[in-house]
Amino acid sequence: MLNAIHVAGGDRIGKTIIFTQNKQHAEFILKRFNHLYPHLKGGFAKRITCEDSYAQTIIDDFKIAEKKPFIAVSVDMMDTGIDVPECVNLVLLKKARSKTKFWQMICRGTRLCQGLDCADLIDGSYADKRRFFIFDYLAILSLSGPIRRASRAARPGLSVRPSLPNG
Repeated sequence: MLNAIHVAGGDRIGKTIIFTQNKQHAEFILKRFNHLYPHLKGGFAKRITCEDSYAQTIIDDFKIAEKKPFIAVSVDMMDTGIDVPECVNLVLLKKARSKTKFWQMICRGTRLCQGLDCADLIDGSYADKRRFFIFDYLAILSLSGPIRRASRAARPGLSVRPSLPNG
């Protein structure tokens, strides 16, 4: 959470999608989050799976910039077809089965967002979304080629900062 892009004057992590393998993996991640950040337990981070009867409600809430959840722990629900311009952090905890799906996951961060006040360890505080961070815990990006060039072609003016767990 410390190395991520923050919003709200740097007080809160920006909208974040954590891509997980399956329901049990998502639940494990959510339990660890709640253990490490007990003061945020509850609605700050939510699991979203197709088996959850409330999944669409959580997705609708995630799309609203100032509304919880701020972290979506997703099992295949946020990989494609979701447009949340405020999403500034992606956490890769699963391998995509195809290049198309992989790039669609990455593109969740490429939406421009004017007026979003951000703060990160590169530029400090700034207005308008300049970049998004990818936290690549499986080193998927090293297998995927030149992401920086592809992201610039997709959204001029928006940069990507791939990051390994410690960076």
